[in-house]
Amino acid sequence: MLTRRGILLAALGGVLSGVTGCTRRDPTVIGRPSAVPSLSGAPSAVAGAPYASLAAGLAAAIRGGAAGTDRLGGFKDRAAAAFDAHAAFFAAGTTAAAPGGSLSEAAGSAATTFLAAPARGTSAARLAAAGAYAAAVASLAGARSPRTPAEAPSADTIAALGDAEAMTALVVQLHAALFAIEAAIAQLSGEDAAWARVLLDGHRAARDGLAAELGRRSLRVPAAQVAYDIGRPTDTAGAVALLARVETAVLPDACRVTRAATDETVRRLGASALEDAAVAVARSGGGLPVWPGWA
Repeated sequence: MLTRRGILLAALGGVLSGVTGCTRRDPTVIGRPSAVPSLSGAPSAVAGAPYASLAAGLAAAIRGGAAGTDRLGGFKDRAAAAFDAHAAFFAAGTTAAAPGGSLSEAAGSAATTFLAAPARGTSAARLAAAGAYAAAVASLAGARSPRTPAEAPSADTIAALGDAEAMTALVVQLHAALFAIEAAIAQLSGEDAAWARVLLDGHRAARDGLAAELGRRSLRVPAAQVAYDIGRPTDTAGAVALLARVETAVLPDACRVTRAATDETVRRLGASALEDAAVAVARSGGGLPVWPGWA
């Protein structure tokens, strides 16, 4: 199933230890080119009330102890406060009753709605970030043995790029992330291996979709390096820590694509990468901001 996995893992030892010029530096610090903001057009206006109601309902579900809330552990209070913040951002003063069913189902449904919002510019990025957070909570609430995410700050602003620059940066970052995921999967089993494989497939689809769009525009598609300086995980803890580190680095680039997108296909690709990365950060016990990617 992992067509490149065997080749990449076989290459890790030799390439990372002895060959210079073929090894990329740490993937957590690549994929962020400097550029003058070049967004075209103003962010589209989006009615915030429906999204505020979704967020307020999730906060109520968590505080009311909906099925699966106990899976959040020490993250429970922070998650409820985060959804309060989302609700206040989209429409101040909104309240809502908790939806029926499990927290995983309710948060997953809300995430789908947030992530599919037909917005552009800053509005698109904010909605996608809220959706990514909801997806992370949904995944934790449905996990058998979830880890507790660490607290992480969300920045007030995110640097803007034009859509071509943003897509190129995310492709570069996803090349590195895919390499790291394939190395990590060799040390994972059970539920960890399952979500890591979903992450691998999602990132590969996003990378290939963005590469196809760049090619359609006759723009250069950055090639993957032979290897990346990720360190070689030798056990489950090392593999999970690697995924937390690399996926945290994906978040800002995915958010920039979502913000910069001028058409729906590109926006969806950015939002999908943002969602997958946020879920992976949460599942690996990394630092999950209230607004994933907004940093």
